[in-house]
Amino acid sequence: MNHRADLVTDGPLWKAYCALLASALLSFGCTPEPETHDVDWPVYLGDSGRTHYSELDQINRDNVASLELAWVYDSGEPSGTMYTSPLVVDGVFYGLSPKLVPFALDAATGEEIWRNETLDLPGAAQRGLMWWEGNSDRRILFAAGRELIALNADDGQLVQSFGEGGRLDMRPKENDRGGHFGLTAPGVVFEDKIITGFTTAEWADSFPGSIRAFSAIDGELVWQFNTIPASGGRGSETWAEGSLAKAGGANAWTAMTLDEERALLFVPTGSATPDFVGAPRLGDNLYANSIVALDARTGEYRWHYQVMRHDLWDRDNPSPPTLVQLERDGKTIDAVTLTTKSGHLFVFDRETGESLHPIFEAETAMESSMPGEVTAATQPISSIAFSRQTFEVTDRTPEARAAVLEKIKDYDIRPWAPPKVGTILLFPWYDGGAEWGGSAFDPATNRLILNANDVAGPLTLSEIPVGFSKAGSYAQHCGSCHAPDFSGTDAGPSLVGVIERLGYSETLAIIKEGKGRMAGFAHLEEHVLGGIAQHLLQPEPVIDEPTTEVTYAHCCYVYLRDHEDLPGNTPPWGTLNSIDLATGEIVWKVPFGNFPTHPDLGFGAVNYGGPVVTKSGLIFIGATPDRKFRAHDTRDGSILWETELTAAAFSTPAVYSVAGKQYVAIAAGGGRMGPPSGSEYFVFSLP
Repeated sequence: MNHRADLVTDGPLWKAYCALLASALLSFGCTPEPETHDVDWPVYLGDSGRTHYSELDQINRDNVASLELAWVYDSGEPSGTMYTSPLVVDGVFYGLSPKLVPFALDAATGEEIWRNETLDLPGAAQRGLMWWEGNSDRRILFAAGRELIALNADDGQLVQSFGEGGRLDMRPKENDRGGHFGLTAPGVVFEDKIITGFTTAEWADSFPGSIRAFSAIDGELVWQFNTIPASGGRGSETWAEGSLAKAGGANAWTAMTLDEERALLFVPTGSATPDFVGAPRLGDNLYANSIVALDARTGEYRWHYQVMRHDLWDRDNPSPPTLVQLERDGKTIDAVTLTTKSGHLFVFDRETGESLHPIFEAETAMESSMPGEVTAATQPISSIAFSRQTFEVTDRTPEARAAVLEKIKDYDIRPWAPPKVGTILLFPWYDGGAEWGGSAFDPATNRLILNANDVAGPLTLSEIPVGFSKAGSYAQHCGSCHAPDFSGTDAGPSLVGVIERLGYSETLAIIKEGKGRMAGFAHLEEHVLGGIAQHLLQPEPVIDEPTTEVTYAHCCYVYLRDHEDLPGNTPPWGTLNSIDLATGEIVWKVPFGNFPTHPDLGFGAVNYGGPVVTKSGLIFIGATPDRKFRAHDTRDGSILWETELTAAAFSTPAVYSVAGKQYVAIAAGGGRMGPPSGSEYFVFSLP
């Protein structure tokens, strides 16, 4: 006989019975079954606010030490490096191989759903993808060099109605600059628009910066904001007369940030070109080195703040801004942060652009030895510095100190020293301070979590004599083995896309030092080495006319090293930081990572890639050259778990759940600072 037949399942007796049963289960230490819905990671860096934050808390401080490998996916032949942070939507994991082969996997098992190897794209560094959907149309978009690619998310096939058969050439049509053009960070997806910046060359042939919105449906241009102002337009008064016609750069090469509720786009811009030589572009050079707020629907200007005037040191803004909140005088303020290569944090009111922490004006006027150069009289300095601002020679060993002192004996090491024919010292160096990995916002504490670099770098200019040609230098020293069109011969491999595959610095190092059968060209002058590398930046050879006047070349993007190839300044060399956004105080700072050659120093290392913070108080981050992937405690930065990958994870993690189970994913691409290149995605979960 059924003694419970009277408990009708929608009546009061049934509800009382359920409550009694739940109470009994709890008394025996039982807990309800976990939720089984999926939590996606559908946007680069977690959301359009670039907060690097996950609400998931199944993995926490108490159990993270038990984290284990759930699955691993080898995306293809390693080539250069792989920076991609994957997307996860509806239980499907989307990523890119080092050669930009797109794929989709079961996010719980790693089983391949589709993979498209028919696109024949140039292998290039790409930090992530974009997701757009409308009605039943679901698309994955990503950039490959100058092209924006649109794929059907369900089968990986090109969307024929977008651009030219699923591919859109993004090069600006209004000018004929021949410099490098590409996009290495995902754009912003807003309504039916894909909003992007781009990367360009560092010298006089670079494209002038612009922010453009393309239709996500067909690729047509919707709006454009020019970060190099038109003559007579807003900001043009900050440029010397006649300089705007040839100006380039001021481009947004890193990711931008969107406040969806306000439809406000926050754009971090780079330096104007030519880098390091400012005489052709005298003045403050708006909108270079700025954060610019735009209406995301129209591209209309709202406000800006320029964090460096007349940049001579390649201090372009490298990091996506982060949407944050902070408490002040009992009020919650919606703010946006900007972290810089100089190691400073700026915090602005999103609506007005008002700075929420003091900014000081530093006297920076110095006489320059470069013809026609005039340095900025003052520079704005944030009161919040997360990287050191004063260079000190390493004291690691007497030998290291002696080696560095010998190297810098002829350097100009004054802060704000203008570039010259010869060498000055940058501190922090070209790659920060902050870099493109960006910052994470912890809403539980209103703190910003960010990793930073603390090393110095030499900035060297050399004079290029009349009659010099980049194409001529390549033809003389490289053309016979690698062919005038870069296609390769029996004596040497193809060099098509070599800069995108290996990066500028590594390519330059190979030209100088040699590799395999190829002898090095260290005997060549720096401007010749740099000219060859710049010639290879083009997707196809561009024949430049020999120079008719003296110009200048920069070499190279390296940091100052001692006799053991370790940084030449005092440690720490890489740090992980927590900053209280209300007060501007650094709550904690810990050395971050190690160099593989010295794995036990504990002094930190140069790092690339960003953190993710979870609701449970964990920071997941790779980024270091020692190939480690770690979980840190948000309270004090202590390491709670770590594992070693097959290659360094110079990327940002993704955190998601499928059927109630939480996963943490990271791309291990390596390829920088000595470790091997990799092509594997590692995904971890609890047992």
